[in-house]
Amino acid sequence: MNRRELLIGAALTPMARWIGPGPVAAAQSASNSAQMFRRTRPSDPQWPSAASWNRLNEQTDGHLMAVKSPLAACQDSPSGPACRDVFKGLKNPYYIGDDPALTQTTGYLDAWASQPSAYAVAARKTGDVVAAVNFARDNNLRLVVRGGGHSYLGTSSAPDSLMIWTRAMRDITLHDSFIPQGCLDPPQPAVTIGAGAIWMHVYNEVMTRGGRYVQGGGCGTVGVAGLVQGGGFGSYSKNYGTAAASLLEAEIVTADGVVRIANARSNPDLFWALRGGGGGTFGVVTRMTLRTHALPEHLRLRLHDHQSGVSGVIPPPRERIRGSLRRPPAQPSLGRDRQHQAGPYA
Repeated sequence: MNRRELLIGAALTPMARWIGPGPVAAAQSASNSAQMFRRTRPSDPQWPSAASWNRLNEQTDGHLMAVKSPLAACQDSPSGPACRDVFKGLKNPYYIGDDPALTQTTGYLDAWASQPSAYAVAARKTGDVVAAVNFARDNNLRLVVRGGGHSYLGTSSAPDSLMIWTRAMRDITLHDSFIPQGCLDPPQPAVTIGAGAIWMHVYNEVMTRGGRYVQGGGCGTVGVAGLVQGGGFGSYSKNYGTAAASLLEAEIVTADGVVRIANARSNPDLFWALRGGGGGTFGVVTRMTLRTHALPEHLRLRLHDHQSGVSGVIPPPRERIRGSLRRPPAQPSLGRDRQHQAGPYA
């Protein structure tokens, strides 16, 4: 008997008269059940063949990739120039977010260790997600979902897994009058966001271009889908509630590979669960639509330059948001040089 079985048996001993089988038998049953749910690993004979992976690659239009960590350069030569370049890049959250092998933490409070997936599907459309979900289910694989890469609890990381990487699914569409599918609610302003979008790009479209406000978080490189599914307390939550409270509708691929629409009328139980139940818990969200609001009277922007390490807070008036900031710098410069934390700050 190992330590786990001993502890389970000790915990069940006081209840032996009510549960029937003895504690050791119960512990053995629990151990056997756990073995039944073991996922397939690369060392197992059931691991998909090269031909199977090639078929998945074809189904996703060539978007399957083997995941290799850039930190491998440090294992070969810890003091070499390649390793130094990696650690320089790790100071930039955009560098981390653009690599499926990296996360914003190597393990929250030593509770888990960040290890890359075996393969990743760099999804561009919902059909790519469906193919990946079906492949993982049919082959009994570990499956993780990553958008912004900010999961401090490690839910977007697992070794020997297949990753659905939604980074490229970042379309943002503004609506003057949105009505969720099948609902009778009056139309309202909203924004539909791809699962891979980060808040900085959404703030840019909604606030500086659209003249509206969307409730999100304070860190601009956090993924929208992950924050909303985790609840999402952020800037101005005292005024507008959590980010999840603004969710009007979501498109999600569930474990059976079916694409579903979740809102207050269609799949309402799933809709309720998505607003705080955790990213990837109930399926893979491919897009979501959030309610937008009138711009607050007072709003400040916080900028942090990763090259100089200088931070600052700029309190622009609302008309400046709608005016001069309508023409932001080009996205590559935005992404590589600075992390912008946008939204109202107290």
